[in-house]
Amino acid sequence: MEYIKDERLLEKALESWGGHFETEGLGFRLARYERGELLSSPVRPLRELLFVVEGEVLVYLLREDGRKVFISRGLGPAALGTMELVRRDLPALFTEAASDLLCVALPIEENRAALMGDRVFLRYMLERLTDMVLSHTMLGQPQQTVEEKLMIFLRYVQPDHTLHGMSEGIAQLHCSRRQLQRAVKGLCEQGTLRKTGRGTYGIGEISSQSP
Repeated sequence: MEYIKDERLLEKALESWGGHFETEGLGFRLARYERGELLSSPVRPLRELLFVVEGEVLVYLLREDGRKVFISRGLGPAALGTMELVRRDLPALFTEAASDLLCVALPIEENRAALMGDRVFLRYMLERLTDMVLSHTMLGQPQQTVEEKLMIFLRYVQPDHTLHGMSEGIAQLHCSRRQLQRAVKGLCEQGTLRKTGRGTYGIGEISSQSP
């Protein structure tokens, strides 16, 4: 991780995130992480709130046998560190840069009091929590097929209604790659999904390209 001193780039990045705060004078700075770099772990919590400007973040648990249990794989804007802000104990999750990341960083401890009194920021956190509960409720039903979970995810959870590769689907739906590939293939054949690019799928008409 490295901090970037570029006021113009920081100002541009805050165009996406600055509207979530009413407190003035917060010490925002830019941070860059390399692909594969660990942002946090159960023994190393985040010391800063991180607002992702560019890149992809992977959140997972580790089983006793060392295998990863994916919680989410986020592409595009995401906020990290809210758990550390609200709770002072250690997190149970690993957070990893799935690609090179550019983030707006804000130290937690020195800004905790201001953030906990910031109504705009707290409303944003509440909206995020609501989205997480909605996602878990809609996708966490054991009787649902992978096809049903995928369509619910694309219609009601994913903002751009697009599946950005198999890795994202596996992390969000908690299924195997083979199960997801079979579901995507069947939905494309039905015309429920269409291939929109290399490894990406959206809701729409029948695609002539096979997954």
